[in-house]
Amino acid sequence: IRDGECRGLYVTMNLNHGDAVNTVVAKCKEIQGLPIIIHDQEHQSYWANWPGKKYNGFTIGLKCNTGTKLWEWVDGSPLDYKPPVHDSDLNVNCKTGCSWYAYDTGEWKIWCDSKSYAKEVFCTTQLHRPVPSTNQCESFDADVDDGVCYHIGVSVENWQDAQVQCRNNGANLASIHNFQENSFVRRLAVSKGAVNGVYLGGTLSGKGKDGFGWIDGSEWDYENFYPGFPMAGLGDCLFLDTFGASGQWMNVDCASKLDVACARQPNASIPDVCSAGPWSEGQIIYTPGYPYDASVPCDFFLTVAAGKRIEVKVQLLEANTCCDRLVLSDNYFGGNIVANLTGEISGKTYTTKSSNLMRVSWNPNGGTNVRGAMVS
Repeated sequence: IRDGECRGLYVTMNLNHGDAVNTVVAKCKEIQGLPIIIHDQEHQSYWANWPGKKYNGFTIGLKCNTGTKLWEWVDGSPLDYKPPVHDSDLNVNCKTGCSWYAYDTGEWKIWCDSKSYAKEVFCTTQLHRPVPSTNQCESFDADVDDGVCYHIGVSVENWQDAQVQCRNNGANLASIHNFQENSFVRRLAVSKGAVNGVYLGGTLSGKGKDGFGWIDGSEWDYENFYPGFPMAGLGDCLFLDTFGASGQWMNVDCASKLDVACARQPNASIPDVCSAGPWSEGQIIYTPGYPYDASVPCDFFLTVAAGKRIEVKVQLLEANTCCDRLVLSDNYFGGNIVANLTGEISGKTYTTKSSNLMRVSWNPNGGTNVRGAMVS
């Protein structure tokens, strides 16, 4: 990920020199992408230094505009950059039946013959950051009586993954505040095939009945437990039973594999301010504006009891490798760097080496077209 786009190797195949650019355009189109387009020295250096290339020379997306007789990029943008070393054909009227190749040395060369060689096809695709709904509930289902948007997600391995799935859709695991909402979620889940129950957003948090509370911070003002539940020792997460018609709740092990009930307000806005915490064990932390805006920097200060170490799991990181960093440090200041992360990462764990304190710093330089970070 770089400059709001994904760049990389798509496929290796035989390319006919003269028609290579057309072939590469067609291949990249299979993934809604484009061939390599170079507008500045950063682009040039990136591709010249791309690691792991098997073959020397790779097709770039220059084509001949037969109307103007000028070389231009396949997306219609002008040729506004030329490397220091290039064939002289780049400076005169263009011709069809030719393709341009760039080399690790930085040189661009033109080939117009019909010889065929094995070559790597590199493509770029534009990252499209999720956009907040401008159409009420959009892909969610609307409970018009209560003004809440719901979505039933696919089965996940645990409660935390369920919340991750909801947050990636700009929502939280569902909180239930009255009989109407409970009934709507149960009927919606059954209609989507989730007949064995769904995760709700309730966990043990020191609020509500026997310490249960909602992940979205809303008031615990309604409950629908089966008689005898929550049951001590059965689990710390909340499950709505869709097998029975009553839609009653049980507490379950948070590592149970279940479908997911997500909820959000119509046209929900995600706060783009840095939250001060405090943060507790097991809590999911999001960079400001996640997943719609990644441009706001933020520091998160984590602590556990003296003598212990902090383990952080990066549930998802989406950052431009040129510009955005998630830095994990031992201690709040002056400590060693535990990890300096960028690009796309999910499911990796990092632990402090010498401190019961950790500083998690989100340092974007633009945060263009990326989601930011979600850690626990």
